[in-house]
Amino acid sequence: MKSHNMVIIWVAIITLALAGPTQGSNIDAEAYEIMTGLQELLRSDTNIASYTMRVETPDWQRTLRFDSWDDRLGKRLFIRVVSPKKDKNTAYLKRDGNLWMYLPKLERKIRIPPSMMLSSWMGSTFTFDDLIKVASVVDDYTHRVVARNEQSKTIESVPKQDAPVVWGKLVSIVTLDGIPVSQVFFDEDGLERRKLLFEDVREMDGRRIPTRWVMRPLDGSGKRTVLQLETVQFDPQIESSMFTQSNMQRRGQ
Repeated sequence: MKSHNMVIIWVAIITLALAGPTQGSNIDAEAYEIMTGLQELLRSDTNIASYTMRVETPDWQRTLRFDSWDDRLGKRLFIRVVSPKKDKNTAYLKRDGNLWMYLPKLERKIRIPPSMMLSSWMGSTFTFDDLIKVASVVDDYTHRVVARNEQSKTIESVPKQDAPVVWGKLVSIVTLDGIPVSQVFFDEDGLERRKLLFEDVREMDGRRIPTRWVMRPLDGSGKRTVLQLETVQFDPQIESSMFTQSNMQRRGQ
């Protein structure tokens, strides 16, 4: 009798395997493929880029320029501020899940603690968490397509159980050819907190990508940050010495 039951079980397993994934898992696989495609499109395996960041509030504006070296596969990121003069050579290093900041005026390195992850980065509407968790959306969230039309698909991303994330949900809109349009960040109570817009799609280093990112809090404050991509090189070789604390103390040009 036990042998007969085992035969039935194995027949059921083989039947399910041959039948392929269910409709629900197809949706999950589709959404996961879209989200991984965004990472590959915007970051590739490695990239070296230059940005201008304009921080806008109803009372003042501030503009910074910085360079970045991004090793997506190695989960490493290095940023050095180029201007203005008072912030020049301020540096950030993400490595081994930690984020470090170097203040040239004090000649001091500071590890950013978890309690500061939602603090403003360089006075902008981006946060330290945006720097350290730039690649975690794919792996720390479960994704599914919740809407689609002739131009785009909408993907809902919900944190996996015990995932070390700060957002309760993300909702992303992506065109059918894989270009991001927007992403809305929800808190744990399901309230919309921020919206990121991807604009000014153009060809850079052989691929069509949005070159202007606009992050706006949804609190009625009138604040926003415009991140403009000036130059980018995809898949360059980056020396490991770039992602070291000693490199943080080196002066840029």
